Amino acid sequence: MTKSAKPKTMKEWERVCKNLNDVIYAQYGNEEKLEVKIANLEDQIGKLEEQLTMSVGVIKYLELKIVRPDSI
Repeated sequence: MTKSAKPKTMKEWERVCKNLNDVIYAQYGNEEKLEVKIANLEDQIGKLEEQLTMSVGVIKYLELKIVRPDSI
């Protein structure tokens, strides 16, 4: 890693600060996008859990029907 010279003038310091601010704001944007994606994934997981629970219930019901079929 190469080491840069420290800024000496006010203009150089302003450029460094601007670059740091740009990086920070870009990270906030990335974080917000990730939070939205995570929320969507959590919602999808919730729906899948619900479907899985219903599927297990249907399977258990069908197993009971196989073991004890209704008499006609």
